[in-house]
Amino acid sequence: MALKNTFLISSIYKRKLSIAWILAVVAVVGLGYFYQGNVALFQGIAEASETIISVPSATEIVKVHVMPGQEIKAGDTIVELNRPDLTLRINEVTRELDAIEGRSSLNKADIDQRVASVKADLATRSAALRFEINRLETEYQKNKEISSKLKSLSGNNAKAGGNDGMAMQIKNLKDELALAEKNANEQIALLQGSRSLQRKSGATEAATLHKELEQLKKEQADLVQIAKENWVVGSVNVREGEKVSSFTPIVTLTHKSPSLIRGYINEQVYQRMNLGKDVEIRTLGGSGKVVRGEVVGLSSRIVVFPDRMWKMPDMPVYGREVTIKIPEDNSFLLGEMVAISEEGQIKDLATQIMDVFLGNGDE
Repeated sequence: MALKNTFLISSIYKRKLSIAWILAVVAVVGLGYFYQGNVALFQGIAEASETIISVPSATEIVKVHVMPGQEIKAGDTIVELNRPDLTLRINEVTRELDAIEGRSSLNKADIDQRVASVKADLATRSAALRFEINRLETEYQKNKEISSKLKSLSGNNAKAGGNDGMAMQIKNLKDELALAEKNANEQIALLQGSRSLQRKSGATEAATLHKELEQLKKEQADLVQIAKENWVVGSVNVREGEKVSSFTPIVTLTHKSPSLIRGYINEQVYQRMNLGKDVEIRTLGGSGKVVRGEVVGLSSRIVVFPDRMWKMPDMPVYGREVTIKIPEDNSFLLGEMVAISEEGQIKDLATQIMDVFLGNGDE
């Protein structure tokens, strides 16, 4: 009886072992399909988005308020900088604006004075001409009345003589008066137009300087760097009192938790990835909660994988870089390697094989 039971147990064990081998072969075949591009399963590294504080001009470090590894909140001061050239230029632009306003006032007063002078000359000249015209017209009228009383004169002789010459003189004086008024009005219009042109020119120049001054003051305000959100200080690359060149990294900031996955997909299956595609991310061991992410970036060329992903030290692996955005409330560690798959494609074949060995599979 005992021998029969032993034989039965041995038969069941052999059957489960055969099933396990079959599943192992299936797993190998599945991996084969993976490398043929039927399943997109690849690895990546958990990273956090970072920002680098720098300025576009040479600057002096006044005070650094943070240290590497420190957590800072929105509104905290990170670093204070100084740019002497910026302060100097602000003072120069301010002086130029004051000079433009003063020059505009002087020009306006000078032009107004010249217009008043032209009007005064016209008034004097007009008064003299009008006086002479009135005198001649009065004399002309008297002569005309005297001529009409001389009955002995014929009609033709009455029209001739000094009266005709006086009438011509009166006409010339009236023409001279009209010409003087016309010339004076043209001079006044020219002066007033010049004032308007100078005002517009000064306004344009002032507007340009005001715009530059506004930009300079904005740059001056940016010399005190304030955190706009919560960060972790990654590195501090300067010392207080140090002078640094333009665009030199001063402080590097990163988020506390990974916010993206930098994936590297085999060049044989990279065609399966598209922007906006949903994927699943988990630790390489397959344990822990699955995190869902979205593909937000695809490299435009084949790149070399990070050396920690190489199977052998001297055999580089090539493929396409995939950037995946993930929620910040995740349990991944910065720099941790993770497994990535198309949503719903991860098949834990090892678990199925272990179920068979533990007796959880179908008899």
